[in-house]
Amino acid sequence: MLILLINMKLFLLSICAFIVAFTVQAQEEATASFEWAEHTNSTVSGSLNPKLVFPSESGFTVYSVEELGSQFYAPKIIYITKFDASGSPLSTIDFKLPVRSQKDATLLKVIEGHNKLYVFSHVAVKKDGKNVLYAQIYDNDTHQISEAMELSTIPIEKVNNSGFFDIALSSDLNTFAVLVHQPFEKKTNEAIQVLTFDESLKKLTETAQTLSFESERSYNETLFVENDGTVTIVKKTDTSKKHPVTTLITVKENSLKEQQVSAEGFYISDSKVMTFNNSKYLIGFATDNAKPAISVGGAKDNSFFIYNISEGKLVKHKEWEKETIKRVLGKGYIDLKVKTLLTDNEDIYLIGDCYSKDSEAIEGKNFEYNYTHRFGPGIVIKFDINGNIAYEAPISYGEDYLNRMEIVGSFYPFLSNGKFYVLANEKESILKDKKIVMGYDNINAKAIVLKSFDAEGNIKTTPFWNSNTGAAKEYTDFAPTQTLQVSDHMFYIYAIGKEMHKYGKLILK
Repeated sequence: MLILLINMKLFLLSICAFIVAFTVQAQEEATASFEWAEHTNSTVSGSLNPKLVFPSESGFTVYSVEELGSQFYAPKIIYITKFDASGSPLSTIDFKLPVRSQKDATLLKVIEGHNKLYVFSHVAVKKDGKNVLYAQIYDNDTHQISEAMELSTIPIEKVNNSGFFDIALSSDLNTFAVLVHQPFEKKTNEAIQVLTFDESLKKLTETAQTLSFESERSYNETLFVENDGTVTIVKKTDTSKKHPVTTLITVKENSLKEQQVSAEGFYISDSKVMTFNNSKYLIGFATDNAKPAISVGGAKDNSFFIYNISEGKLVKHKEWEKETIKRVLGKGYIDLKVKTLLTDNEDIYLIGDCYSKDSEAIEGKNFEYNYTHRFGPGIVIKFDINGNIAYEAPISYGEDYLNRMEIVGSFYPFLSNGKFYVLANEKESILKDKKIVMGYDNINAKAIVLKSFDAEGNIKTTPFWNSNTGAAKEYTDFAPTQTLQVSDHMFYIYAIGKEMHKYGKLILK
């Protein structure tokens, strides 16, 4: 009898322990609440190409770059609307790009700074013999746009050989770099100008340089500027040959340095420049066999790397783990792009996502095309700057989206309290492991999901069935690429459908 009582006590204790453990586990399970604004028409002027910026506790701002008219070469008009925290519009302004000699400027970039939008455009006019780079600044505090200012000028003889500009902003949002390519000239080396500006677009430095490369009509390069004003050009040459070359060109005030980064069996596909502990690094993805990749639709990336620009040495070059290869078609990723680099103290997260785009002419229409955007799979590599890897975690997914639905593709990575997460949307049929799904609404039903990564890179997917978007008979799908993080737990989000869209707020618990 005594033994029976002891066993009963042990059984009850185990039940209590199970309940406590289950309760703790339930408390650790991620949950979310959602607050959505009403559906509105996404096909009207001012709503065609929304980009969310400037998140705060009181609201956010949306800008949309659209064509003014229906002609193929129609000039651009930009709408900017301020929203409150509930996703309701407050006020809208619109403005056009500069016009010179009755010729409209061409938009180059819109860059988000410290509560300001910088709109860069250019226009080349043969009559006055120059190609001019313009900037217009939108102030989110005053909700006003400045007059266009001239930042740089290229003397030209022909409009079809007028050089070109590129612009980049530092991670602290305080320094702009402008790269000016002079017009093509046969049998001469490439001539450039590099200028830096502060956040008010007051010129800080200007230098003219001649590179070791022959002058060309087109370029394959990416521009970066660091917080200290160092400008880096990642330049690719011989891209159609068996051994493409990647060269780093570093400009600081009047000094210039070139260093070749690629080597036999190490061909860089996509990368970003970052500063870490006062040293500059190039981090990204690479392939060991560039030439055959052309026949299979893109660069087949099979590794990632860390290159110390300051010291001119390769720190780490690591091929994918066997487990990663098993989860990816073929022996590598196709068209893998560096989505972003995130840092948390000594930890660095390299996030990649496959992306490619195809176009097809619309029958019976001039200069009009349908664009198919392909996303996935993705990958996350967590490491330190010495190349010590904590994990590499493939994100298995793949989706195709047509035209403006591109923004529904991909995912949104973020850090919260030292942990790495991804917000995405996923089909309910996959989440519920349904083998057969009937009906259009059910086939396309989606839920917002949170993917959390543990210390070993294991991924746990938590669907939010209460998201009220992407489910059966709803009008809209969550667009992760239009997510704004306000704090560790609060986000502004966006959802779009064929003709309707809505803004919302997500609060993680």
